[in-house]
Formats: sequence, C-alpha cells, structure tokens
Amino acid sequence: MTEVSNFLRKIFPNPALVKELEHESKLMDIPNNVTILNIDDYVKIVPLVIKGRIKVMRNDESGKELLLYYINPGESCALSITAGLNNKKSAAYAITNDETKLLAIPVNKLDNLIKKYPYLNKFILELFHTRFSELIEFIDAVSFKNVDTRLVEHLKKKLRPDNEIFIITTHKQIAEELGTAREVVSRLLKQLEKAGKIINHRGKIEILPGL
Repeated sequence: MTEVSNFLRKIFPNPALVKELEHESKLMDIPNNVTILNIDDYVKIVPLVIKGRIKVMRNDESGKELLLYYINPGESCALSITAGLNNKKSAAYAITNDETKLLAIPVNKLDNLIKKYPYLNKFILELFHTRFSELIEFIDAVSFKNVDTRLVEHLKKKLRPDNEIFIITTHKQIAEELGTAREVVSRLLKQLEKAGKIINHRGKIEILPGL
C-alpha cells in the first residue's frame, strides 16, 4: 500500500472511495510560492493536500491583498469546490505556502464521486462548516480587532505541527496576508521582539513561549 493510500484511508474509511480517488486524480508535487489558481479562472481540478500548505488569497481593485484561509494536509478548497461544481469563475487565487504534494481531483469526477459516496459529501459539508467559521473569525478580526492583535493571531495560525518554532516568511508576505502596510508589520514585530515574544531572523520568525 502506498504512502498516499495510507494517508487517504485516514481521511476516508471507504477503501473503494480511496481507490477511485487515486485512480481518477493526478498526484502533483508543487514547489513553494507557485500560483496554482488565479482569480477569474474556471476551476478544472480540486486540490486535496497531502503534504505542505496552500494559502487562498483575494485582492481588490487597488491591489490590496488579504489571506482568506490556509489549506492544510487532509483538507481541500471550499471555494474551488463551489466554483468548480457550478462552473463559475474563481473568486480568489491560491499559492503554495510550502513544497506541496496534492491530489488534483478533476471537477467532473468529483461530482460523480460525491453522488456515489455519501461519506465524501459529509467530508465536504464539514469542510464548508470549517471555512465558514474561519470566515466569521476573519470578519470579526477585520471589523473589531486592531492590527497588533490580528498579527499575533496570524503568527499563531501560521505555525505548523512540523515546525513549531520557526515561521518561514517575510514582513512583506505577512503584510499582504493581513491587508496592511509592510512598515506597520515591521514596527509591530519589533515591539513583539522587544517584549520577548519573538525573534526576528532574515526570512523567518522564531516564536518564543508566551506569544
């Protein structure tokens, strides 16, 4: 049994579903910082992340960018599923946030699999619930929280189980994800460093206990 099969069986208990997912999908290894979906693209495949991470972003007419959510291992993209199954253009764009391995599931195959396997439909409904909850948190953060609070919460969210100390990122990337100016992020990160919460390194941030 392959590594991918073992991974899928942890998510989907139905062996027949796992077999069809592997048969109908394409396994892809994608480098870090590669755009895999653009705004206004028609969605042809839906990603199921096996390793790594994808960030889903949106920008406005002025070019201001905001992070909507991350797609972590064992997760897929709710926006891609919705747009793909309804033959609509994507309202966001997606970029790998690490070296990423994923199953690219063709949209037309996904539609048939959802109808055939109720557990897959349950998985997607739970995914939508998670993304909706994250959207509520995002709206609350933008509407009611100041930038320094949002920054701390964002740093905690960027931490991954396989990298519990360092966040590989730049001040510019964080600013884009929060929809604010790089200078603001740099100033706030310096304040956190003086407070003994983090250590700023070139291209990465070390998270200290107590952040």
